[in-house]
Amino acid sequence: MIKALLIVSAMAGIGQYTTELPSMDECLKARQVILQQDANIKTLCIPKMDESVQMRRFFDIFMDMIDQIKTYDEVEKK
Repeated sequence: MIKALLIVSAMAGIGQYTTELPSMDECLKARQVILQQDANIKTLCIPKMDESVQMRRFFDIFMDMIDQIKTYDEVEKK
């Protein structure tokens, strides 16, 4: 499941505020509420991937690289 991160930064440069929300839909709803309160505030919803999914993708890419290296090595030996 993709989570969403809502980043709010005020134009005055006071700081940035972030919060994790359970889904992108929830983030977009919260963004609209914030914009209704003050149109000068900048808001941004960023999808956040589950860490286990991210690690799995990283290792899948790594294993693909290993497989390619083995394939190239076998081709060169012939």
